[in-house]
Amino acid sequence: MLVVAVGLAFAARMWLLGSRGDVPDAPIALKLTADFDPIVAQAERIRPVHETKRPNEPGDWLERSPEGGQTFAQFVHLHQFKAAHPELTGIDIQPLGEFDQTQQKLVERTAELMELFFGTKAKILEGKPLGEIPESAQRMRNDTPQVLTTWIMDDILMPQRRPDALATIALVTCDLWPGDLNWVFGQARLTERVGLWSLHRNGDPHADQAAFRLCLRRTLKTAVHETGHMLGIPHCAAYECCMNGSRSREENDRQPLEFCPECQPKIWWYCGADPIQRCQALMEFCEREGLMEEATRFRKEWDSLKSAR
Repeated sequence: MLVVAVGLAFAARMWLLGSRGDVPDAPIALKLTADFDPIVAQAERIRPVHETKRPNEPGDWLERSPEGGQTFAQFVHLHQFKAAHPELTGIDIQPLGEFDQTQQKLVERTAELMELFFGTKAKILEGKPLGEIPESAQRMRNDTPQVLTTWIMDDILMPQRRPDALATIALVTCDLWPGDLNWVFGQARLTERVGLWSLHRNGDPHADQAAFRLCLRRTLKTAVHETGHMLGIPHCAAYECCMNGSRSREENDRQPLEFCPECQPKIWWYCGADPIQRCQALMEFCEREGLMEEATRFRKEWDSLKSAR
């Protein structure tokens, strides 16, 4: 069994209250073995680049759904499964329904970004029709047809998930409804390695190049957020982070594409991603796609990590 690790000063900074039953109900200063010292050091180097969580605005996720978050040390303590199952690898992306040429381009760009972001192969599977949707898994809301997220995960994704897949995520163009909320950008499960997200609320990518970039940025954020959940990462409450929960388009747009210094080490360890190579690749991707705000953030992280070599 892995013993948990960090010096007391670092642990005091890192612990947060648990949330969603995934972490303890009270803060615990966990300690990691010396094997984790390089990851801890790299997390400290990028910490100044990131902004701590700003005060909630009316209607924000944390105002209505208070959560404590999860530190890297807590994540390691709770996720021995991956350490015991190194054969889990690769992210399968399953398009469901009809995609036009522009929407297919979004799928391809997203798959490329996810591979760089998580440091593991991301494969686009052959598209599938949604097929006949049971009456219980569809509804109309404000004249918009919606599909039940749990039906997609239970009836489509779970039966086809590879036993050795790190994650299987569906992409759809229809609006999504989780059963207990009016709608969602996407949804994933923390333990079953399945999830999905939708292009429906991301804007019109056909309008012009600026509109395509905006839709791409939104699509990328939801994709990495939901994939983070599939790796067992709950919502973040410590920093402005792509793992923050969101209840509106405005709140989602305020969040960065990148993970924070508490959430990012989780994918370095869990997926085996090299921090420096990852930052450089993501910076170059964003520069190429015209996502300059994101490119600037990745460059700052890259510079911080390189300076320690």
